[in-house]
This record gives sequence, C-alpha cells and structure tokens, in this order.
Amino acid sequence: MNTETELVADGFRYWVDSWPRRATKYQRWATTPEEAAELVLDAEDDPQNWPFISVYSFPDGHTKDGNIPRIDRLFIDLDVPDTGDYRGSDRGDPTAAWIRDMSKLLVRARKVARFLLKTQSPESWQVVLSGHKGIHIDLVFPPISTSNGDFSQFINGLNAYTGALKEYIIEATGLDDLEEYIDVDSSDLGRMRRVPNTKHLGASKAFGEDRFCVPVTLEELATLRPADYIELTRQRRELDARFKPTPNEKAAEVLTQRIRNASSSARSVGGATYDRSRVKRYEKNANDNITVDDLDFVLSDRPCIMAFRDRDDAFAHRSQSHMMEMYVITHMMDKNVPIDTMVEFFRGLPEFEEDYTRERIETYISLDYSPMKCETVWQKAPTFCLQDSCGIWVSENARRERA
Repeated sequence: MNTETELVADGFRYWVDSWPRRATKYQRWATTPEEAAELVLDAEDDPQNWPFISVYSFPDGHTKDGNIPRIDRLFIDLDVPDTGDYRGSDRGDPTAAWIRDMSKLLVRARKVARFLLKTQSPESWQVVLSGHKGIHIDLVFPPISTSNGDFSQFINGLNAYTGALKEYIIEATGLDDLEEYIDVDSSDLGRMRRVPNTKHLGASKAFGEDRFCVPVTLEELATLRPADYIELTRQRRELDARFKPTPNEKAAEVLTQRIRNASSSARSVGGATYDRSRVKRYEKNANDNITVDDLDFVLSDRPCIMAFRDRDDAFAHRSQSHMMEMYVITHMMDKNVPIDTMVEFFRGLPEFEEDYTRERIETYISLDYSPMKCETVWQKAPTFCLQDSCGIWVSENARRERA
C-alpha cells in the first residue's frame, strides 16, 4: 500500500505535470511534486487553509502580473446548486438532503459521461470526485504556445472555447439546466483546484468521517450513484494507467484558432469590456483620503455593506457571498475608494486571501462595472439584505405597496 505522500504524488503525476505552480489556499510557490505534496498535506487538516493546486503552471510568472500560464487543459466543476436542499438553511437531515441533491447532480453527470464516452477521444477526459458535493471534469490537450496571442487573447479565446464546449455538451445531452450545475471553469487563468487524493476537511466534518478527493474513470462516472460516491471518497485511491490522459490534438487546434482570432488588449465578459489600463486610471483618480474607518460614513446609505464585514459567515454562502462581494466592491468603486482600502475592508474576514481579493477588485475595475443594484442582492443574495434596517429596502417596498 502506498503512503499518503506517494498517493498525493500520483495525483500530481496524472493531473499536474509541469511546474512551478501555486499550492494551497495561500498560493505558495511549489517547484516540484514533492514540495507541493508537503504543502498540501500540511493544509489537509487546517480549517484556514485548503489543499489546492493551480490548474496551470506558470513558467513565465503568475497571471496577476499579466503572464500567460501553460494552458494544457480545461477544468469544469460540476456542483450542487445553491438552490438545492443541502445548501439550504432548512435542509433537515443533512445526509438525506445531500443524497437528494447528489442524486440530481449525478443524473446529469452520468449523462455527460455517457456522451463523452461516445466521442472520438474519451481518453482525453479526466474525472475527480471532490469528496463532498462536486465533480471535476478535465479536457486535456497539448500545451498551447504563448506565441499564439497576448494575455487578453488567451483569456478571450479560452472563454469562447469554454462557452462553445458547454453549449455543445448541453445540446448533445439535452440537459437544458446543466449550466445551473457548472460552478466554475478554468477560463480564469489563475484558477485553483483541489488535489486528487487529498482530504476534504469540510466533507469530513459534515459527515463525521474522513472524506477524500479521488479520481474516477469516465466509465465509473457513467454509472455512479450517491452510495458509490460515498464509498469511493472514504479513502485515498491508488492510481493506474487508466487515469493517464491522452492529450486531445484536435482540441488544441480549435483552441489555438480561438486564441489567434480573439480580440487583443480588451475582452468582452457578459457585455462588459475588460481593459487592464483602467486599473491605473482608477488608482490615479481614487480618493486617497478614504480609509477603512471612513467607509461607515461613505457608505452609510447601504448598511448591508458594513454588516457584511461583521459576519463570521460572509463567505459561507457560495454564489450569494460572491454576489454580495461584488456588490460591496462596485459600490466602493463608485465612491472612488482606493484599492488598498478595499483590500483592508475584507482583511480579517474568514477565508480572506489578499492576492485573490486584490485580483477580484482589479478585475471589476478592468471591466468598468457599475454599482450593482440593490434589487440584485434582494433576488440573488437575500441572506445579506437587512430589509427593515435599510432605508432603500423600506422605501422600495412602500413604493410597491402604493403602486
């Protein structure tokens, strides 16, 4: 029987074959599988850390500095939606709620797996069970040369390819609601992922027994049921040649063309245009007199923002938390709050990570986002709405009652 370190190293061997990368939630640099294995195993039982590894390696430097990583796979994360019973506050028996939601997810995952098995290159796909409530699917292809475009073209091209691939799978499977189950993908070039054969601490605590992130084959996913998911994730798994992918040459060709044909210097995301030069302009025009201590006054008409900062569970509500984070940042942008002040606002919150927070802020500035409407919070992040304690909410409800 292989040791824990050997099993984690095997996970790297099949899923992570180039270096350096960022490892753990804190994004420490790792230059070898042995160094990364030590970092992620130390993070397994740390509630403030996560045993993660970057999806891509950074031979020319990290993406936060505008460098293009080694793109050799597409990472898609299927997960239980926020609207499910297991994520709800009134879920009752958590195990029963988990089974209900996982049954729905696995119905879709099985259908996707059966379709992928019928494609010309099923050996180019890899699958990992997160250990809790997710399924990670990778399409592997030869590395895309950085000579094919600039940073913006790589992001634009990968986003376009990702969107087309999702549409292709949805059309082929007839799963019109599959988008609701896709949580994240690696069109974010700095994306982190859970390492195969590492413990999932959240799942272990939720179910009172150790649960692990483990690889499975497409064939196994095609028949997987909730009971199988539980059984497979109870221990680390020895890997063999079945898990070694064959890079998909055709996928690399199509993605390369997408990148070459993508627009440069700016990118369109949901109708907004990405332009990094906006960050420098924002920094130049920001009101440097605004400190964290001033935010209570500057944002006094939106008490939910300061209330968000005071919550221990601010980032425990997945899409609602991310939606509220965007609301907070865009309203601080509207007040010309300095980037460093925004970062300090989030410091101290559970799961705060400075590089990630700064990256989110600069992304929204680069996209020139307008302040998010309160109606969006009411509809998509109601957990964070103060309702009767907010004058905006009270006024709008009074208006609706008069109408």
